[in-house]
Amino acid sequence: MPAEHPAGAVDPDRHVFDEPLAVGLARSRRRPLLCGIVVAALLVVLAVRFRGDAVSRLSGVPAPRWHWLAACACCTALFYVANGLSMRAASGLRVQLRTVTGVQVAAAAANRIVPAGLGAIAVHLRFLEKRGMTRPAALAAVASIKAAGAVSHLAGIVIVAGTLSDSGIGAAVVSPVRSTLEGIGAGPVLLGCVVVCALVTGTVAHPRVRAMARPAVRAFRAHLSVLAHSPGRATVLLLSQAGTRLFQILALACTVWAFGASISVMSVATVYLVGSMVAGAAPTAGGVGALEPALAFGLAAAGGDAATMLAAVLVYRVISFWLPVLPGIVALAGLRRSGNL
Repeated sequence: MPAEHPAGAVDPDRHVFDEPLAVGLARSRRRPLLCGIVVAALLVVLAVRFRGDAVSRLSGVPAPRWHWLAACACCTALFYVANGLSMRAASGLRVQLRTVTGVQVAAAAANRIVPAGLGAIAVHLRFLEKRGMTRPAALAAVASIKAAGAVSHLAGIVIVAGTLSDSGIGAAVVSPVRSTLEGIGAGPVLLGCVVVCALVTGTVAHPRVRAMARPAVRAFRAHLSVLAHSPGRATVLLLSQAGTRLFQILALACTVWAFGASISVMSVATVYLVGSMVAGAAPTAGGVGALEPALAFGLAAAGGDAATMLAAVLVYRVISFWLPVLPGIVALAGLRRSGNL
């Protein structure tokens, strides 16, 4: 029987994610519905506001071939399976693939409303702690997934580097960011960078922050040591993270081919890898508003019609980014009922 605590006292065994996630899921079941209503209302307003302009610009876009869109949906599903394999390899837990895949879908739904991947991190940590991992060990597992993803992404960019130098795709992908920075001006951008660097440096150098981070750093080092001595787990982690990039590239390629464009997989891979890296700097959930123009510009530079590529990118984002939200909400509720969150 758990020990009772005096009124007003804080339970020292309650972890930091108890209140935001558990209460948010158990007591705020209406929140997803309200968010859905708000998003739907905004979409309706935008559709009415820009309907005429969109129709005029997209009038020449051919109708998509549906079998390619179905292939895009399959690649999206495999993306979540690969992420589930990554979590199982990074944590070392014996968990059913169906369960960890459901966690990835639920984390994706949380990520749609929180920038910088914080929603997914909270879901992952909660799940791993429910499975018996300590908080530093869970943080180390999530960090190792992020590190493996960064390594696989950089390896992909190295592979497609030859395409970048000849096609002008890189310049086209970066052009939206460059034009935005030029519109803001060099002075404000430089000032913002200096402020961010000063804040980060001051935070890291603070003794209390360093004392709080020291256990997590030790746990991360120990976790990396365990992975280094478990080549099977490390291989699965790296390959599954590479698979997540591959399935996203194939999903984007399927929507491009659905509209009749004849762009090679290598060109699509170049556009996706560079575009997602550039858009990752945007302070929005999932890079919304930054990834779409980067991909559209890059695909147009790769030889596609500008309007058609814009339509392909929008369809790709609907299938791979927005459609999983509803299954993610269902997965969140199911994981909560089963005691996994």
